[in-house]
Amino acid sequence: MLIGEKKVRLYGYLAFAVLFYCFFMLDMFFNVQAKNLLAKTLIVTIAFTILVWEPVRFVALQTYKRRKGIQHNSKRRAIVAAILIPYGFLLGFARIFIEGKLNLWGVPVMTIPIFLLFTGITLLFILLEVSFYEIMFYIQRWQATQIEANELKKLNLQMQFDSLKVQIQPHFLFNTLNTLIGLIEKDQKRAIHFTEDLAYVYRYLLEANECTLISLEEELKFARIYFSLLKTRYPEGLFLEEAMEEAARFQVPPLSLQILIENAVKHNAVTRAEPLFINIWLNKQEERVVIRNNYQPKNRVLRSGHGLQHLKKKFQLLALPGIVIDSNQQYFSVSFPVLKASL
Repeated sequence: MLIGEKKVRLYGYLAFAVLFYCFFMLDMFFNVQAKNLLAKTLIVTIAFTILVWEPVRFVALQTYKRRKGIQHNSKRRAIVAAILIPYGFLLGFARIFIEGKLNLWGVPVMTIPIFLLFTGITLLFILLEVSFYEIMFYIQRWQATQIEANELKKLNLQMQFDSLKVQIQPHFLFNTLNTLIGLIEKDQKRAIHFTEDLAYVYRYLLEANECTLISLEEELKFARIYFSLLKTRYPEGLFLEEAMEEAARFQVPPLSLQILIENAVKHNAVTRAEPLFINIWLNKQEERVVIRNNYQPKNRVLRSGHGLQHLKKKFQLLALPGIVIDSNQQYFSVSFPVLKASL
């Protein structure tokens, strides 16, 4: 737990014992004439504290463990009440019965008013402990939310940095500029179009990562342009097919498609003799995007796995179902969930 439950347990005992003794035991010294009052009041205080604190603690922790989340608050509290209210009456009855049989205070205690008093005191302390644990659970959820938000922010920054770093690596710039020089010499109109696409890619990388989610339609547009830059380098070895109807209805984390297209090109041979086919489609029933390519791995390629790990972590921090990898000797496939866009 984010809050030290062992310390809560220790200090809770002490607080309950002090409260119970000060408000409900000290008056015994002024109102009854029994022997060994100090020992008796201390024993009753310790017994009462244990019999209230431990069962309530157990019920509160177990119900929270099984029914976490704000959506379960009402049901969890109803279960706690259904268990602990009868327990409070039972403990009140047990107390007057035992104290009456042992004649601890030298006065009759087995009466209805005293039973109601003892039961009311017990229920009051049960309510205090349940309220305390509810506050503790709320603080835990808040702390967890803050930690996840900070992790997601750090991950976004890391992915921005990694994405830009990958794009501006010397070999990428060298290949891109060589392609651009070749186009300028052969086809100036295509060179202009290539330069515009390259500018769009960098602008998207700078702007899109500031968003947690982005329209699948926008992400698809970026992926097409990014792919067109790669296609210019591999005109007869790289092919893309897509089936993404109704993409505007969904959202995804930015760069989801780009990371997977980049991985496919990076780790597979792309030649005229061994063309690489990348297929993208939207499974509307399962609400997942699937990217699949034929499997023809390059030799001696360092596989860091950073791209997929970042993508997995991002979906995890967004509390979304994870990505699913499916591969064999013929193909490599990755799917990830999409969210319906809010209207």
